[in-house]
Amino acid sequence: MLEWSSRDLLGVTAQLIEAACRARDGDSDGTRAHIARAVTLLDGYPGPRVARHTGDRAARQIQRGGFAAWQSRQLAARVDANIGGRIVIKDLAASLNMSVGHFCRVFKRTFGMPACIWIRRRRIEFAQGLMLTTGASLSEIALSCGMSDQSHFTRSFRRIVGETPSAWRQTRSDVIEGGGPHRPLLARA
Repeated sequence: MLEWSSRDLLGVTAQLIEAACRARDGDSDGTRAHIARAVTLLDGYPGPRVARHTGDRAARQIQRGGFAAWQSRQLAARVDANIGGRIVIKDLAASLNMSVGHFCRVFKRTFGMPACIWIRRRRIEFAQGLMLTTGASLSEIALSCGMSDQSHFTRSFRRIVGETPSAWRQTRSDVIEGGGPHRPLLARA
């Protein structure tokens, strides 16, 4: 049985709430995409290239030349465990006994994007989960998801999501039962 961390659940929660917002706005393609991402996260496979086929036999299919499923899970777990700190591609490659060049080629083939972009997206997904479930300030969230400061976080968030973190949080607060964020992330002294 898979053990779920709060980070895993935050990512799934963020994807499902984003799907609800897209459905509310009439964007059926966006809704399906976010639900598919949530299902992918629930399946335990972090990348879009690992597909699940339905039918009599639920078989997993891996892109030829990509990581094995266990390698994808190991990478995702390693990134998630260090999401608030520095993540070095060289260390990820070494964890799988690969050269950096080979790792980068296989990573892009498996996940459909370079490792640095995928890591940034994981950081933003984690931040979205925190924004939906805590009342922490954006600067606290920025630091907890490995960004150097709030402005770096805002630039990255806008590049990936298409709007600022504060605007994103505000538009989703009415979707969350109870009206919005409810508890601080870090205890204040």
